[in-house]
Amino acid sequence: MTTVRLEFAPALMTREVAAFYISGSLRDIDELRGRGELIPVGDTKRLKFRKSDLDRVIDRLPERDAKKSMTSTAERVS
Repeated sequence: MTTVRLEFAPALMTREVAAFYISGSLRDIDELRGRGELIPVGDTKRLKFRKSDLDRVIDRLPERDAKKSMTSTAERVS
Protein backbone atom coordinates (compact mmCIF):
# COMPACT_ATOMS: atom_id res chain seq x y z
CA MET A 1 0.00 0.00 0.00
CA THR A 2 1.31 3.42 -0.95
CA THR A 3 1.06 6.31 1.49
CA VAL A 4 0.40 9.74 0.01
CA ARG A 5 1.25 12.87 1.96
CA LEU A 6 -0.78 15.93 1.03
CA GLU A 7 0.46 19.40 1.88
CA PHE A 8 -2.98 20.88 1.18
CA ALA A 9 -6.56 19.64 0.96
CA PRO A 10 -7.70 18.94 -2.62
CA ALA A 11 -10.83 20.67 -3.97
CA LEU A 12 -12.51 17.28 -4.56
CA MET A 13 -12.17 14.30 -2.27
CA THR A 14 -13.10 10.65 -2.53
CA ARG A 15 -15.39 9.15 0.09
CA GLU A 16 -12.40 7.79 2.01
CA VAL A 17 -10.45 11.06 1.96
CA ALA A 18 -13.60 13.01 2.86
CA ALA A 19 -14.11 10.81 5.93
CA PHE A 20 -10.50 11.38 6.98
CA TYR A 21 -10.83 15.14 6.35
CA ILE A 22 -13.81 15.49 8.71
CA SER A 23 -12.21 13.10 11.24
CA GLY A 24 -15.12 10.76 10.70
CA SER A 25 -15.89 7.39 9.22
CA LEU A 26 -17.23 6.12 5.92
CA ARG A 27 -20.53 5.59 7.72
CA ASP A 28 -20.56 9.29 8.71
CA ILE A 29 -20.14 10.26 5.04
CA ASP A 30 -22.94 7.87 4.04
CA GLU A 31 -25.25 9.27 6.73
CA LEU A 32 -24.54 12.86 5.62
CA ARG A 33 -25.38 11.83 2.05
CA GLY A 34 -28.56 10.10 3.21
CA ARG A 35 -29.72 13.27 4.97
CA GLY A 36 -28.90 15.38 1.90
CA GLU A 37 -26.21 17.33 3.76
CA LEU A 38 -23.47 16.14 1.44
CA ILE A 39 -23.99 15.72 -2.30
CA PRO A 40 -21.41 13.94 -4.46
CA VAL A 41 -20.16 15.58 -7.66
CA GLY A 42 -18.25 14.57 -10.76
CA ASP A 43 -18.74 12.45 -13.83
CA THR A 44 -16.82 9.36 -12.81
CA LYS A 45 -18.08 6.20 -11.13
CA ARG A 46 -16.23 7.10 -7.94
CA LEU A 47 -18.02 9.45 -5.54
CA LYS A 48 -16.29 12.77 -4.91
CA PHE A 49 -17.15 15.56 -2.52
CA ARG A 50 -16.32 19.27 -2.59
CA LYS A 51 -13.99 20.54 0.11
CA SER A 52 -16.30 23.54 0.53
CA ASP A 53 -19.25 21.22 1.31
CA LEU A 54 -17.16 19.29 3.83
CA ASP A 55 -16.05 22.57 5.44
CA ARG A 56 -19.73 23.52 5.77
CA VAL A 57 -20.44 20.22 7.55
CA ILE A 58 -17.56 20.92 9.95
CA ASP A 59 -18.73 24.50 10.57
CA ARG A 60 -22.20 23.21 11.58
CA LEU A 61 -20.81 20.91 14.28
CA PRO A 62 -21.79 22.04 17.77
CA GLU A 63 -19.05 23.38 20.01
CA ARG A 64 -18.29 21.36 23.11
CA ASP A 65 -18.40 22.92 26.54
CA ALA A 66 -14.74 23.08 27.64
CA LYS A 67 -15.60 22.85 31.36
CA LYS A 68 -17.79 19.80 30.82
CA SER A 69 -15.08 18.09 28.76
CA MET A 70 -12.43 18.79 31.40
CA THR A 71 -14.71 17.44 34.17
CA SER A 72 -15.38 14.26 32.22
CA THR A 73 -11.66 13.74 31.64
CA ALA A 74 -10.85 14.35 35.31
CA GLU A 75 -13.54 11.86 36.38
CA ARG A 76 -12.11 9.16 34.10
CA VAL A 77 -8.57 9.69 35.40
CA SER A 78 -9.61 9.46 39.08
